Amino acid sequence: MEINAISSRHDFEEAHALINAMGQWDAEQSRRFGVPDVELIEFNYGHTVETLMEKFSQRGAAFFLARVDKDVAGWVSYSQSDDSVAELQKMYVRAEARGKGVAKGLMTACLDRMRGDGNASVRLETVTFMTDAIALYEAFGFTRRPPFPSGSPKLAAHHDFHGEEDLGTESWANRLPARRTG
Repeated sequence: MEINAISSRHDFEEAHALINAMGQWDAEQSRRFGVPDVELIEFNYGHTVETLMEKFSQRGAAFFLARVDKDVAGWVSYSQSDDSVAELQKMYVRAEARGKGVAKGLMTACLDRMRGDGNASVRLETVTFMTDAIALYEAFGFTRRPPFPSGSPKLAAHHDFHGEEDLGTESWANRLPARRTG
């Protein structure tokens, strides 16, 4: 597996395709909870290749792609929030790549980069039906927190897991327990 922060247009085009796949999956899942597809897609997945490149080429932001056998397997991104806290933006691993350490690798790379960029803490939000994601976040030490400001009031109710973690000074690769196999 290879994980890299991306910067080329080609990488952002691959990322954009994966974001669209995640958006369709999220819309299908969220529809069961009465979340409007149009607003969900527009607010959370409305980026173009150009806006992704602009947002994640700035200082204090990064976009990582994981590749397994040269195929894009997943991604994670972060940027600074308005109050200067690092915010995990999104994370997605293709179904066929799950259970292979891709999510752990992406989180480790992203959190280490956040810390390296001088951030003291990170926060995220997700929905309770993403139980595997919540388990991963909790394994990385995220704890539930009260909701923080979200850009869309209609979608804020949809994000019902809010987590925060101190980034500390030690690499995340050294802070996690070994992965269980079998």
